[in-house]
Amino acid sequence: MVRGMHYMCWFREDWNYHPSMMSKRLQQVDDIVSMHGNLLLWSCLGSGAIGVPYLYKEAFEKIQPRFKFYGYLNDSEFCRECEKRDIAAYAVLWKAQLWEFPIELNKEEDTILGLNKLVGQGTKTYLGMSELSTNRYPKLFDPIEKFFPDGITNSNGEKVKDFLEEFSARTLDNKQILSSWLMVPGHDHRCYSPCANNPSYMTYMKKLLEIMIDAGAGGILLDEYDVQLHVMNNSGCFCKDCIKGFRQYLKDHPCEEAAGLNLDTFDYRAYLKEKGYTDDDLKAQQLDARIEIPLYKQFIKFNLFRMEDDMRQIYDHVKVYSKKTRGKELPVSANLYNCLPHAHGLRKYCDTINGEKGGIKTRQDAFYKFGYSFMDDKKGSFIEDPNEIIFQLIDDIDHNKNDAYCLFMLEPLVHGFNISISYGGWLMNFKKDSFYPNLETERKMGAWLDSHDSLFKMDPAADLAVVYDQRSALDVEFFTGNYGDPNKEGGFRTFFDVTGGLCEKNVLYNVLYINDEQPLTAEQLKKYKKLLLPDVYLLSKEEKKVVDAFAKTHEVRALGRIDRDFFPYRFQYTKFAEVTDWALKGTSFFTAESDIRVGTALHHAGNGYNLHLINYNLNSISREIEPVKNYKVKFDKPIKNVTVNSFPHGGVTAKAEGCDLEVHNLDIETVITIGF
Repeated sequence: MVRGMHYMCWFREDWNYHPSMMSKRLQQVDDIVSMHGNLLLWSCLGSGAIGVPYLYKEAFEKIQPRFKFYGYLNDSEFCRECEKRDIAAYAVLWKAQLWEFPIELNKEEDTILGLNKLVGQGTKTYLGMSELSTNRYPKLFDPIEKFFPDGITNSNGEKVKDFLEEFSARTLDNKQILSSWLMVPGHDHRCYSPCANNPSYMTYMKKLLEIMIDAGAGGILLDEYDVQLHVMNNSGCFCKDCIKGFRQYLKDHPCEEAAGLNLDTFDYRAYLKEKGYTDDDLKAQQLDARIEIPLYKQFIKFNLFRMEDDMRQIYDHVKVYSKKTRGKELPVSANLYNCLPHAHGLRKYCDTINGEKGGIKTRQDAFYKFGYSFMDDKKGSFIEDPNEIIFQLIDDIDHNKNDAYCLFMLEPLVHGFNISISYGGWLMNFKKDSFYPNLETERKMGAWLDSHDSLFKMDPAADLAVVYDQRSALDVEFFTGNYGDPNKEGGFRTFFDVTGGLCEKNVLYNVLYINDEQPLTAEQLKKYKKLLLPDVYLLSKEEKKVVDAFAKTHEVRALGRIDRDFFPYRFQYTKFAEVTDWALKGTSFFTAESDIRVGTALHHAGNGYNLHLINYNLNSISREIEPVKNYKVKFDKPIKNVTVNSFPHGGVTAKAEGCDLEVHNLDIETVITIGF
């Protein structure tokens, strides 16, 4: 089993300072082993966002004896210790960060007196992408020529002098953009957003990748893969390379709107300025209005195309360079966030599927079932974004209340998803702190999961298939103006609302994640009796034929926004409870008691099933999960035998009579292995 760790190791009761994470200690490596972790995310080698000479120090600079005494490691030593223990420590390539930090120096500028956290001595100046690319501190850092002997040449054929100036994204009104979510409140530092469409920036990132691989990284994780969309939400980017790239995109993807334009000289910035547009017209708050701006939909598509191509270049470079220098191809991944539809194009370049789950809730089984389908049988793990639920978990842990945390970690696993153990994970600077679990609880959980690995083999059983059409979801996310709640995974409300309703009633279903490369097929539908199409309206002609053929002998329903061809299948009801009634009606092989305190997952296992029962019966006062005394399920054939396993408390019993199964005193996670 993959046991991912959100392994930033930031200090308790201090801010989370991107991009340079603390030097690790041997004890922290031992902690990984004791918690049965094996995939470390955001774990090391991130500071190339300050400058490549700074990253080189992070990787290879010798640790002073005083710190060696306590087992401190530079990042290459840390990677070596992880590899010895079969732990994959992923280096992080931050794509949206160009940093400038305050620094205090002595008169000779050969000693750092203060950096980021200033002490009021010496001369205050700045250290970051600009200074390190122009050799501002030759007594402190290696010259940039060590890493780029011939320099970097931009798309105009000019040698780049100042990397910050060259790489920075520019708004329509030619202003720089900040990646402000990374900056600590009240601090004198700046994080500028790069233009990832600038080929010289890709040259820079490839050098960072080479240093990470040379330092022994166990894999590469690309963070902020969609920086192009971030800058679009902040009125950019309209630099020379975006203008050139968009011009070529319009040539390669002809559209009626661009007819009559001279695409050899077309300048989208000048075009918009002539029409009177300003930065304010392009802000994220103008989502609906800016879709109507001339050629803006094509500009979105251009940036989506560029995002995917960036990932392809990174993937190819890592594979070639690691094979050449280390004799093996390192795994590559990206932070795919909430599995948003615009992340689809990057999945094929991800050896593991990793992300950053926003909008965490106490119960989120509908999302986890969707996430399992998005992962497409690949392994991986997702970190959590902080919110009020996470802060409550931290408060629980501080008061030695660990039930809600156990629920939080176990719930996704029963649906084939994986939430990382947060070991000094970031809190987005909402709070001056970081997220650590109760280590003893995690050690026990890790040991239990390892010893019961066979119970978590994913082969979900269901009569009902629910289609998630990535093309329709992408259309909703960007092109319809129906954006909805961002925590609803791109505004695709109907799908997530209806699947959430099915989960609350313990209706078994599987999600079919389809797209142009993985269309809906008759083979996929063979094992199902019913098909539900929520907000599915961009199927191909061949896929529609598959649905029609299935509908001749099975039940099909469509709801929300649907294709006109599916009107005969339109679900007339508006209440999701009636969708549930339809899903349950008929000859289901399994029915479960409708109890909001209990969640279910059922997986094929040998000649029977593994039935997972998750207990959501959390007492909001005591912060303990109280046992559910009785819970009943029914199968379509007599049960021969049952075996019970549970975590963390035990005491669960189960009794089978004929087709009926009754379970008593549900633990937080209860697994019943059922034989027929």
